[in-house]
Amino acid sequence: MGKLTLAAALAACAAIEIASADAAVLVVSKSIQAAVNAAKPGDTIFVPPGTYRETVRVLKDNITILGPEDAIIDASGFANGIHVGADIFAQAPNPVCPAVAVKNFTLIGLTIQNAASNGIFLSAVDSYTLTHGKYLNNGDYATYPSCSNNGQINFNYTKGGGDTCIYVGNDVEASIIGNVATDCTVGVQVVNSDDVIIRGNNVTGNSTGILAIVDPRNPRTETSDVLIAANRITANNRPNTSMEGDLQSIPSGAGILIVGSDNVRIRTNEVTDNNSLGVAIFRNPLMSQDPDPNGDEVRRNLVVGNGLHASSGLPGVDLFYDISGSGNCFARNKFGTSVPPNIETAFPCH
Repeated sequence: MGKLTLAAALAACAAIEIASADAAVLVVSKSIQAAVNAAKPGDTIFVPPGTYRETVRVLKDNITILGPEDAIIDASGFANGIHVGADIFAQAPNPVCPAVAVKNFTLIGLTIQNAASNGIFLSAVDSYTLTHGKYLNNGDYATYPSCSNNGQINFNYTKGGGDTCIYVGNDVEASIIGNVATDCTVGVQVVNSDDVIIRGNNVTGNSTGILAIVDPRNPRTETSDVLIAANRITANNRPNTSMEGDLQSIPSGAGILIVGSDNVRIRTNEVTDNNSLGVAIFRNPLMSQDPDPNGDEVRRNLVVGNGLHASSGLPGVDLFYDISGSGNCFARNKFGTSVPPNIETAFPCH
């Protein structure tokens, strides 16, 4: 991931000012929140180098926040570093996403660290971009868009989190490209979301690398049409010490887990040295209705050196399929071990 330098940030700021004659560039003096409060839709907020001990709330359309890596939001003592849009959906038997609260939010650069819950939390945001940022040691999630659509999470460095480094939940159309995700329980997680691309990321040192799952306690009811391609997913062997709900059941030492999700395409990834599993497709134990994975494809991946130190109860293989659902297939992968044996012959892709 390329570092966003001060010179690059200033150049981007100048380009925005030239391109948007009616918009202003506001330079932060002491408080990012004060600049957000003063901004009008279409404005860009430039954050100079320094440490800003605050939490920032954005409830306006067409706002860009821009700054170099050494512009640091230290959110110690706050739930979020940045919160864009609505509150999270209410926990209820039939939860519903909130109405769109913000359109067109962009965050370029900055370091966000030490939030109790989320580096950045977005809820009910239509069209967002999070790029070239650094997220360090936020309590649960580095980036957490919920009930938000048309998102880009690209070229960020994320490290440290009790839950997930890069999370997408109840979203439609999100791209997660070129990021580093390390030292979280899950590196990249897709929950109850459709049309998601996970490409070209480096996912290492987590408990599980990439997880696509359906959770019945969410507004949307499926995870479908996910592309997981050209990622490097290696040595995700961090012990899972979470005591939180279903998260504590996520295995340590897994590369890619597909749990009850449909039409997931796993292609040209490098999945190596994960202690328990390389790539695995499972029935969803959380779901009483429609728990089976359907139409998932595992093609042309390098999946080797996995499963050599499997946790208790796990098969310890490169490729695993519990034979639930229909239309799931494997083809032209380079791998050493599988369950069932001869997995590509038993479940070929046509």
